[in-house]
Amino acid sequence: MAETRLEILGAYILDFTDEQIKQFIEDSYGNILNETEKQEMLAAKREELASVAAFDIRVMNADRKFDAGDFTQPGSDQVAYDEVYLSPDGYSIESNSKPKDPTNFRIYFFLHFVNSQKPLRTSYGELEIPELQPIPDYLNKIHPFKPVD
Repeated sequence: MAETRLEILGAYILDFTDEQIKQFIEDSYGNILNETEKQEMLAAKREELASVAAFDIRVMNADRKFDAGDFTQPGSDQVAYDEVYLSPDGYSIESNSKPKDPTNFRIYFFLHFVNSQKPLRTSYGELEIPELQPIPDYLNKIHPFKPVD
């Protein structure tokens, strides 16, 4: 079997409005926060979300060693989450649980506290992260970010 290769097709920074962040907080906490707590939570959540990135990665010749949970960065306890498998052209979701072709596929996921100066660790070694770009609208539409509680 040929050597497994991974290619980062896209590394994206997410952009959130204050209204979206307020909605994330409301969804998580309901109406239990007072105004001061809401303002403090807004600032903290804004800072946290500023470090979230999304990755679109092509995997070629994968073997059983592949594990989406292996996507992380050195010195971080954060791992890929809310991953989906994209169609070959990347414009639709092929599967939420596993790729149709387990050897050649595209995986898309989110990662918190990304440091673009550090590599992305994978099941097969490290990948240098390209410059983070604004997330394309089509990816926001097919798989929008949902915060983790």
